[in-house]
Parts: sequence; C-alpha cells; structure tokens
Amino acid sequence: MSETADAPPHAALAQRSVSAILHNQRANGAIVASPDFSQYQFCWLRDGSFSAFALDVASEYDAAARYHQWVHESIQRIRGLIEDAILRRTSGAGSGEVEMPPARFTLDGAVVVDGWPNFQIDGYGTWLWSLGRHLDVAPESKLSPDWLDSIDRVARYLETFAVSPCFDVWEESGTAVHTSTLASVYAGLVSAAALLDDMRFLETAASVKVTLEGSARRLGYFNKSSESDDVDASVLWLDSPFRAVSSSDPWFEKTVSLIEDRLVLDGGLRRYPTDTYFGGGAWPVLTATLGWHYATIGKTTDARRCLDWVAGHFDREGRLGEQFGGEQRDRQHFDEWTDRWGPPAADLTWSHAMYVILENELARSDGTSAASDSRLAESNASAPEARP
Repeated sequence: MSETADAPPHAALAQRSVSAILHNQRANGAIVASPDFSQYQFCWLRDGSFSAFALDVASEYDAAARYHQWVHESIQRIRGLIEDAILRRTSGAGSGEVEMPPARFTLDGAVVVDGWPNFQIDGYGTWLWSLGRHLDVAPESKLSPDWLDSIDRVARYLETFAVSPCFDVWEESGTAVHTSTLASVYAGLVSAAALLDDMRFLETAASVKVTLEGSARRLGYFNKSSESDDVDASVLWLDSPFRAVSSSDPWFEKTVSLIEDRLVLDGGLRRYPTDTYFGGGAWPVLTATLGWHYATIGKTTDARRCLDWVAGHFDREGRLGEQFGGEQRDRQHFDEWTDRWGPPAADLTWSHAMYVILENELARSDGTSAASDSRLAESNASAPEARP
C-alpha cells in the first residue's frame, strides 16, 4: 500500500497509532492489550513495555513514565510472590506455575488466577529493557529511588529463572526454554546492571548468551526453543531491539533467511510454521519487527515494504488488528477459535506500537521524523552487549 489518496502518509498514520496507544492507556498508567477483545482486557508487561517504548519514540515521555510507575507499583504488590518464587527455586523446592509472578495484570494492577499461563519471564525482561531505554532518551528523566527495589527484585527473579523452562511469548510450550525469552532476559539483565550499577547481572546475561548460542552452534541458526528446531518470528528480537546478537552474526543472518522462507504470508509475517491460532495469520507486530531489522541493516526498501504492509491493514476506523489472513490459510482452526472467543482482536495496542517504532526508524534514516532526536539515535547505536 503506497501513500495515495486512499491511505494517509505514514507519518500521519503513525500519529493516529500514537493516539490509539494513548487512548488505550488508563489514567494510572496501565496500557490495555486490546480495547475490543474480551480475552485481552489486561495489561501484559510484554505488550505494555513495547508500547511504552513506542511512546518514548513519539516523544510522549510523560505517558511512558506513567506506565513505568504503574509497573513499579504492580511489582510492589507482588514482591512477596517474587521472593517466594526465588526462594523455592534456590532451596530446591518445586515451582508451581500458578504460584509464579503473573504475566499480566488487571488494569488496576491486581493479580488474576484464572488458569492463564502465568510463568512467562519474558515480560519482566522486556520491562527492564524498556525502562532503561526510557531513562536513556526521555528529557530530564531520572531514576526514581523508589523504583530501585522493583528493578532489583525483577532482576533477581530473572537471574534465578534465566534459563528455566517457561511459557513463551505466545503463552505456549511451558516445558521448553525459548530463544526469544532468553533474548528478553538478556536485555533485561543488561539494563538492570546499568540501572543498579551491579555488574553481577552482566555475568548472568553472559551465561544467557552462552545458552542462546548453544543451539545455534549445533544448527547453524537460532531455533524456536529447546523442544523445536523450527524457526519463530519472535527470534528476530535477538537483534532489534534486545541486542543479544549482532545483526551481522552469520547464525542470525541464516535465521532471518529461514524466517523469510517459511513464515511470509501475503507479504506479512506469521509466528511459526505450525501456528493454528485463528488460522495462523500474519501479524503486524512481527511484520514491523522484520522491517525494524531491515532498517537496522540499511535495507530500507525491504523495511518500507513491511511498513506499507502494516499500513495496509488499518481499518477505516483507524484500528490495527492482531493478525490477518488466517481465515484463508486455515479455515478450520480460524473457525474453531472464532467459535471459542469471537473474531480476532480488531485493535491491538502492540500492533500500533510496532508500527510507530518502524515508522520512526525509517523516518530517522531520512531525517524526517519529528519524534526522533539524537538521544534516541545514540541510545540505539550504543545499546550494550554482555560478552561471555
């Protein structure tokens, strides 16, 4: 989809996405995953932290700060739960999934025990990464002393469970160690080390990197998980934004090639080859992530193709859904999920966030983004890597 009379220019569309994120943020700072899908009426640390980064990209620093304050307050409410989980692991006791810190919260910061897979550590790593980026780029931003306890508590939680089996970013496969989860843990620990001035977290990050590279050394690419040698589009986060590997790493380059070969659907990007959720359609979140990678390595034509694909899936009301094309690809599973939950989310805050991020990346490369500034560019370029 090009910038014609039928579609707003990308900058204007990105501003609509920024407005959508702000509309989906509550006064207390929580960001709802989707305003129109019954199962997503919560704030996930994963989705919210990417959305907060998009707000920083768009110079909505106060809104991003409110989100991080909300996470801090939510962490404080479950500090006993986090400490109990750490104690159970370090003492050799079992780690019941229901008893783990939650992957999502109600919008007022409460924990819900309803059978949803709780043991997902990627959101905690993603929050620490997002907070670190916020403090890097927001003008006059300062690390509140009140936040130090939450940062330390989450970092120790990640340190304890860094390479443990848990549910993945798609809330599946709870018995595996997942590559994209390891990437988020790596980035969170690197961020915590800087925020707390505690280099021990860099040591754990380095060990996570060794684990990441283990399977890649065997296979020649970064696979989905310890239980699957297939690819998963979320593995793209190893480069952008988590900087667990270099974009020129030959194993990562091979991974990108496999993702392009196996997961492209009508120009968008699917999650993984055997995905059946609502038919396994293409996700704006992942298509924009691939575009982010292309922009990082200077493949601007390919990055713009991804941006155009996402732009082409806004509806007339300015909504941007979770996924597209599943009904054509796998009608049986699409209908099964629709019968269970209704149609897929028509407006996903995380989709808006990734569109904003990619639009900004490309606009910065052109020098045309009003949202970008030298702080963000320097922060992107200097994101640290721990070395084993």
